[in-house]
Amino acid sequence: MINNGWNITVIDHIQDDRGNLSVAEFGKHFDFKIERIFYLSNIGKDEQRGDHAHEQLNQFILCLAGSFDIILDNGKVKETYSMSNNGKGLFVDGLVWRTMSNFTSDAVMLVLCDRIYQDDIVIRDYDEFLVKVKENNNEK
Repeated sequence: MINNGWNITVIDHIQDDRGNLSVAEFGKHFDFKIERIFYLSNIGKDEQRGDHAHEQLNQFILCLAGSFDIILDNGKVKETYSMSNNGKGLFVDGLVWRTMSNFTSDAVMLVLCDRIYQDDIVIRDYDEFLVKVKENNNEK
């Protein structure tokens, strides 16, 4: 169930004495065709990433190592999630402002997207984002 434009999803996690295996599958954990994959790593302790929204983009975010915080904002509701390699993924749709911070030195953030980069319209101004939210909700 999607609330506010985002949703935490428990992915399959198998652990034995050889190590851990985590699995995220199309149709079970996310429901979009993957067109792009990117990851963030080696982020400085005090650095912040994101600070943007997308007009239309589905993302499934996983923390493969370490941890980080992600603040999600749909123009009305703001929530903060602490992401770690705990068997959970985070679905985020396009018109959600996202800011990532508090990266540990070993943090690796993996993002699955439903659009290639050149087709992705990024909103980098928060006031412009709020206007788009109102337009999208027909609240002009």
